[in-house]
Amino acid sequence: MFALNGHTFGLKNLTVSFEREMKSKDMSAQSSGTQEAEQGDKAATLNVSGMIAFHDIHKLGILQTMSSAKDSKGNRMVYTIIEEMANAFKIKNVRFSGRFSATQQENMMAWKVSFQLKESNSVAEQKEARQKEQTKAEPAENPRLQQSLQKNKRQTGQTKAKPVQDSRFQQSLKQNKEATR
Repeated sequence: MFALNGHTFGLKNLTVSFEREMKSKDMSAQSSGTQEAEQGDKAATLNVSGMIAFHDIHKLGILQTMSSAKDSKGNRMVYTIIEEMANAFKIKNVRFSGRFSATQQENMMAWKVSFQLKESNSVAEQKEARQKEQTKAEPAENPRLQQSLQKNKRQTGQTKAKPVQDSRFQQSLKQNKEATR
């Protein structure tokens, strides 16, 4: 079964393939080292193809309309997907990406459709967002910082400022000033 936001399209001979790029950068420069810098897991892509019968032309129209739909900000619409492979890889939300094609198949009395769906708000994305939130510790949440601040308050509160003594030169200037009055 394949559905986007509850719409089924009567896709026959459905094939779905999964791809995910694990981005990294070579750190060896011109040496023969094998070190790489991780650059995160990118959004998964589902390549979908199947056949829609000629008598289901309205379903082909709905699928094409959904593929080109945009929200009020001009971004591609995000859809909730129901499909076995998507479920296996915990993909819940997708948007159309890449190509959408429909080719008439005379001998089968159907259209062969193929398109790509890219994962939106992926599990990796959610984990990264949670980690960023956890590293933004507020001063009230940081016990070591709080202890240090309280210790500084106690130390500055216990030691009162001592009067600064004038140097001999400053004392003699004051005496001369008073004598001339």
